[in-house]
Amino acid sequence: MPSAPPRLCKCGAIIPHGQRCPRCFRPRQRTDATDREYGKQAWRKLALSVIERDHGICHLCGGLGADTAHHLVEKRDGGTDDPRNLRAVHRGCHNRAHNRQG
Repeated sequence: MPSAPPRLCKCGAIIPHGQRCPRCFRPRQRTDATDREYGKQAWRKLALSVIERDHGICHLCGGLGADTAHHLVEKRDGGTDDPRNLRAVHRGCHNRAHNRQG
């Protein structure tokens, strides 16, 4: 059975079937330590305080019912969990802001 032909990436590189472009592929930048911290009670408490402070109004769409917190300056870009760097948002708006599904 013949294998699938290589494909052409947006950057112009020829990529063998089943592989990713080495020039364009960016692995996920979050570390395991960062992932773990969002499940902790301290983060949930901080997020709830931000939602309460913002009266449940989503910073991104302006609608009521915000249910999570969003970093204005992402942690990987030097942002912190300081409440001045956080805004209340809907989970769906947050996912769209970060181009994620769910």
